[in-house]
Amino acid sequence: MRKVQFTAVFWTMLLAVPLTVLALSLAAYLTEHLGDFYSAAALFSQTTTIGARGWLAELSERWPEAAGMIVGQAVILIILILARRSDLAERQGITQP
Repeated sequence: MRKVQFTAVFWTMLLAVPLTVLALSLAAYLTEHLGDFYSAAALFSQTTTIGARGWLAELSERWPEAAGMIVGQAVILIILILARRSDLAERQGITQP
């Protein structure tokens, strides 16, 4: 019984200590360089879009099209599911209202 407890504690510490150090160092690095990441992302966004409008402006104009496509696909999927149920009921001789 003692060996199982020792093994569990050993492997937990072996994994927990280095991953905790890694998480703390990444948090500190992100805190120090977050402004640099943001400015690099904004520069990339402006240089890769037409008219230097940025990806946020482009995506905000296009989201209704994407939402419409998703809703359309959902409607088609629902119709197919209902048609399959109706066909299965006809084959079994069950009438549905």
